[in-house]
Order: sequence, then structure tokens, then C-alpha cells
Amino acid sequence: MDWMYLVYFLLGSLLFIGAKPVGRDEWNEEYTSREQTKVLQGVMALCIILHHMGQKTCASWQPSQYVVHGLDFFVPMGYLFVGVFFFCSGLGLIRSLRTKPDYLKGFCRRRILPLAITFYLSEIIYTVIRWLVGEKMENGQFLRYLTGWYMANFNAWHVVVIVFFYLVFWASFRFCKNEGIALSLVFLFTLAYTVLGAVVGHPKAGWPAGEWWYNSIILFPLGLLFGKFEEEVTAFFRRKYWLWLVAFFAAAILLFRWSEDAVSHTWGYYGLNGPSLRVRDSLLSAGTQWLAGIAFTGTCFLLMMKVRLGNRVLAWLGGLTLELYLMHGLFVEMFGFNFHDVARSVMYIRKVPLYMAAVLACSVPAAVLFRNFRLSVTGPLVRQGAPEGKKPARTVAAKIARWVLPLLFVGLIVSIIPMSREEARVVGGLKIKPPAGYELTFSDSRMAKWVYKGSDKKPGQIVLDEEIRGYNAEKFMTVEAVMEKCFWLEDREIYVNPNGVRMVRGFCMDTSVYPERRYYVECSSHMFLLSMIEDSRYYDTQDCEEAMQQTADAIRR
Repeated sequence: MDWMYLVYFLLGSLLFIGAKPVGRDEWNEEYTSREQTKVLQGVMALCIILHHMGQKTCASWQPSQYVVHGLDFFVPMGYLFVGVFFFCSGLGLIRSLRTKPDYLKGFCRRRILPLAITFYLSEIIYTVIRWLVGEKMENGQFLRYLTGWYMANFNAWHVVVIVFFYLVFWASFRFCKNEGIALSLVFLFTLAYTVLGAVVGHPKAGWPAGEWWYNSIILFPLGLLFGKFEEEVTAFFRRKYWLWLVAFFAAAILLFRWSEDAVSHTWGYYGLNGPSLRVRDSLLSAGTQWLAGIAFTGTCFLLMMKVRLGNRVLAWLGGLTLELYLMHGLFVEMFGFNFHDVARSVMYIRKVPLYMAAVLACSVPAAVLFRNFRLSVTGPLVRQGAPEGKKPARTVAAKIARWVLPLLFVGLIVSIIPMSREEARVVGGLKIKPPAGYELTFSDSRMAKWVYKGSDKKPGQIVLDEEIRGYNAEKFMTVEAVMEKCFWLEDREIYVNPNGVRMVRGFCMDTSVYPERRYYVECSSHMFLLSMIEDSRYYDTQDCEEAMQQTADAIRR
């Protein structure tokens, strides 16, 4: 039995639990209310977590040996889910502006500053976790993470974008008395921001970092526009409701498929038609995804006009979306095959249903704890100027639920994070440890790289490949097989180190213009590879030979 079928069934059931269709000639009059949109956002938050888990387990850019299918459906759909959040943000802002007196007074202090603080709190947490799991932070990388310009938490981009658009909303409606003109200014900023994102492309660091920063942002001003004309738009769609529902649903499917094909094969964000056309192609690609996002969001709200959502779990998650959005990425990486390609994961869970269960089971408590933490920091900013009133005293049980239980959860997570800074690796029952002066700078579940940090010698980088790829070398089981079939290895010979570990050593010239010194090491279950490219421009050949020989001789059971 494929357990993923059961997982999809349970996810679908969760959506419909508590949902109640209204009568034939009736409508869900509260389909845009805060209560209903919170349930919708709870659904979208869950889908975004599944999207990121899908990217980690079965995206096309992941190493083939770590691809495990099951969440493929969610991989290309992230911008659709995020678009719903942007639409709800715009809708919520315009409704608050119209219903709350002096809403813009103190807006920056109450809405924008807490979000900015929340972003930096998450950056601090992610930076510390990155260091704990073993990421080497050299040349000021720690400080760059803390500035937020180099993002330790890749998912926090959403907070950065929403802060910018909240500022634009505030400035437009604060200094422009005409709502139509103010709304037009937000649309103009959206277009300018999108063009900027297309021009910047995919920088190695900085904001914006890629198309996900702008390929769904059009839904924010559309949420403002819908909120301004909500009654008129609702009445319009009610006249031919079923026709509009079918049209939007069909459009969402067709536009999504067209967009996927256009982005992958026609235009794309990476200059498929050459660097000179990259900006044009990026804007066209974003346009197709805007249309798909509009159709998807429209379908969601049209459905809600006839179905009253009532799932309390999803409503609760909807109130926790910011924290879930910021915290779940930790566990997507902790239980994936590596941690953001910079360190080993804490615990690699290959089976997708178990991986999903572990990520969700850890993300929710972490989000609760982070919410308590951030509110304790930002709460005074929000409460400042609020009406005074006596707050009910918290019960002892409430205090325990608020802090003690989440702290116990944190203790559990910290206890399984590898705290050791050990430079050695263990493969197939053998321990590999480079000579003194080498430091581990990269490590995932398959590879490791040591770099010499001393000043008295000039040896090259030592690379460990636990699952050899290329030339079918991964099928070798013994040193005899390497000697017989490893035709690309020059001057090869069998070598047995002082600890009785057998290996084949030699040189390969196929992968670089400089010799690559290789040791194919025989362990209990397979062969693994130690290699070093002896680039004479930077390294001393004698030091390279000595470092590799010392590493080979130090391998022991």
C-alpha cells in the first residue's frame, strides 16, 4: 500500500471537516470575514509547508539519489498559496481602514515595526541553529546573517516583502485623501517592484533574491481593490455564480499548466533565450504566474461564497500562520537529506509520510513558542495607545501551556542537535580524520570537504564522497574491481594502510586540467572516495601528497 494516498485523503478530509454548504438560494454572507479567511489561511499555511517539504524531497534540482516521490503535486504551486496570503493581507488592511477610526495613526508602530522585529528574531534563531548543526561561518558570515541582508531563514522573504508593501499602503493612504489615487499608487509600486525584481534576477545575496519575491505580489493590491468594491463585486458574481465558479476553476487549471510550460520551456527566469532577454522573459513569466494566482485565489473565494468553513484546527493554524511560516523551515531541513546544503541534517528521514509527520509535529510547537516569544517583545508596541482595561489574570495552567511546555519541546530539539565540532567522519565502520590544521567546511549526508587553515603548508582541499558517482564507480565493492575496471585512474595500485584498511590510489585527469589524487577505500558495505585536486596555482604538490597520505594512513575501524 502506498501510504501517500492515505496522507492525501487525510489532508482532504481535514479541509472539509466542519465545512457546511449553505442552502440553494442562500449565501455565506461572511465569506470574507476574519474568521473565514483565517481558516483559509490555515489551509494555505499547511499547503506551503507541504510545498517546501516537496521541494526538499522530490524537486528536480535535488540529487537523484535523495529524490523520494510523494509530494510532487505541491512542488510547483507555492506561489499560488502565497498569493492567497497577499490577497487576504490587502483585504484586511482596507477593511480595517474603513471600519477603525484613525487606523493609520500609529500604523507603523503597531503593524510594521513588530513585523520587522519578528523578522530579525527569526534570523537570530536560524543563525544560531545553523551554527549548532555545523555550518562554518567565516569572514563575517555570522554578522551578515544577523543583518538580514544574507538571509539565514530563506522563508522570511515574505515578511520583508509585506513590510515594504505595508509601508507603501500606509504612505499612499496617509498622504493621499483620494482612495482611488492611493490605490493606484500601490499598483504602480507593485509594477515598479516587479520590474526591479526581474532586473536583479538571482543574486548570490541580498533582496530580492529570486522570482518568488514578486511572482504573486499582484494579489496584494488586488486584495485592496476587492475590499474597496466588495459589495459590488460580490453582487456581480452572484448573478451567474455557477458559471463564474466553473470558469475560474477551469482558468486556474489551464493558466497554471500554461504558466508551468511557459516558465520551463518558453521564457523562464534564468535567461533561456539569452542574457539580453532575461528581464523581458522574467516579466512575461511573472505575468503568467500572476494570472494563474488570480484564478486560483478567485476560485477559493468563490467556493467560500457557498461553503461556510468551520474547522477549528485550521482556524487555529490560521492565527498562527506567521510563526508557522517562519519556523517550519528549520524542521524541513533538520529532517531532510542535508541542512540547506551547508551542513548535515540532524536526522535524515527518507520515508515521506514519516518526514511529513516529524516536520509538522515539530513545527507547530515551535511556532507556538516563537509566537509567545515575539509577542513578549513586540506586545508593548501594539498595546501602546490601546484603551485601558483590566486584563483577566492568567491561570496557572495557562502559564504552563504558554511557556513551560514549549520550553520542554525546545529542550528536546536541542538535545538531538549535534553539538560536537568533531572534524572526523565515519563511513561504513571506518573513521576518516584529516591531519592537523584541516577544518570541516562543508558536510551533508553524502559528502564532506576539509580545508587547510594552517599557514605553514599549502595542501589542497580533501573531499569525501560516500556514494561515488560517475563511470559506474558506485557499483564497485572491492579494490580488485577498482583495479580491473577503473580505466580512468592512472598509476593505480592497491595500498593497505597501517590499520589494515585496503584501498586503491592513483591519479585522475578527466575531471580537471590538474591532477586529481584519488583513494578508493574499501569499507564494510561499499567503496568510498577521498580526493584532492592538486592545483599548482594555489597548492604545493608535495604538501598535497603528504596530506592525502596522512589521511589515508589514519583511517581506522
